[in-house]
Amino acid sequence: MTGNTSRVRFVWRAAVLSGAVAAATLAASWQAQAATAAVPSGAKYVALGSSYAAGPGIPPTKPGSPPACARSANNYASQVAAKLKLALTDVTCSGATTANILTTAQSGQGPQIEAVTADTKLVTVTIGGNDVNYVGSLYAYSCQTSGGSGCAGVDQAAMDTALKSVHTKIGNVVSAVRRRAPQAKVLLVNYLTVLPRTGPACTGVPLTQAQVDFERGVASRLRDATARAASASGASVIDAASASATHDACSASPWIEKYAPPNGRAGYHPTPTGMAAVAELVVRHES
Repeated sequence: MTGNTSRVRFVWRAAVLSGAVAAATLAASWQAQAATAAVPSGAKYVALGSSYAAGPGIPPTKPGSPPACARSANNYASQVAAKLKLALTDVTCSGATTANILTTAQSGQGPQIEAVTADTKLVTVTIGGNDVNYVGSLYAYSCQTSGGSGCAGVDQAAMDTALKSVHTKIGNVVSAVRRRAPQAKVLLVNYLTVLPRTGPACTGVPLTQAQVDFERGVASRLRDATARAASASGASVIDAASASATHDACSASPWIEKYAPPNGRAGYHPTPTGMAAVAELVVRHES
């Protein structure tokens, strides 16, 4: 009995290892294809994601898009499509979570994944921030620290729990794209840097040092989750976080708005310059 049990365990472990090797090989194959395959002019390009992809506060609003999505005609996907001459389907929407990409309707449009079809050749995705309440917590803390009324609370324990699994949710998005469009190149575009890398915040970014430290940790873990999802799935990362490390909201040349920006802009979201910079990162990756 003991010998049989040992043999069964050996076979089970071998099968698990074989499956893991196969998955790693498949991911490596996807990564190799992503590094070499060029997306041809005129190809279908689908943009998925939340507000950092949609571009709230960056005029003009995209005609025909749901008002609540605050989707800009100058978001990074629109600029990428214009420069690479791609046929864009943009379903990005402010407030979106991974569930709104995969299963849950939002603001009058169905799950974003429905836009991905078998002929899709390029998909960009910026997602995960709302799953962990990243920007929401920045708003809440800034409201509290600036003496605002009706400020939301921040549940750090809940955010910590969400951060532990968000890489899986982002990976599920990539898997869903691959099922619908096996030939599509998938680019995970991470979030622009909001806060200075060291030291305190600045005027216009009303956060205590403890809040700054916490939010830096959230941003770092979200970036790591995106990288982890990409590595496991064979997607590529467009590292907007690193590119914007010296262009935070407190910098001399910010790519992110402060808490209460003027002229209808969206606080703690990409400036027009920041959005153009992200577009350029994608274009360079694809050129």
